[in-house]
Amino acid sequence: MSYSIAWEKRGTCIDYSGVVCFQEFMDVVLTIHGHPNYAMYKYAIHDMSRVAQFDFSDVNMTQLQAQELGARYTNPKIKASVVTDNAVMCELIRQFSSQTQLHVGVLRTLDQAREWSIQGALAG
Repeated sequence: MSYSIAWEKRGTCIDYSGVVCFQEFMDVVLTIHGHPNYAMYKYAIHDMSRVAQFDFSDVNMTQLQAQELGARYTNPKIKASVVTDNAVMCELIRQFSSQTQLHVGVLRTLDQAREWSIQGALAG
């Protein structure tokens, strides 16, 4: 997997490509949550539109949920979104949102994710 993190004024945008496995994804999540400005961020966009394959066979939903719920104590208003049309990723996001009661936007384009995130940032 390759990725780049763009630290923006109100949030962050992560661009993924190649094969993304769960542990690599968790490493990115931990990097974002550990950023000194995380408490002030309004959004986190995970752009997975250029991902060739998701290898989430070893997904640990409990680990992901615990990390995300813990991070919400630091920043309860952050809006997370994922740019993807991959059915497996969409189902994992649906399960995550259902179990945590945290809404994660699933959008088809980066422009849609930015608009959704900015609207949330302005509302919050």
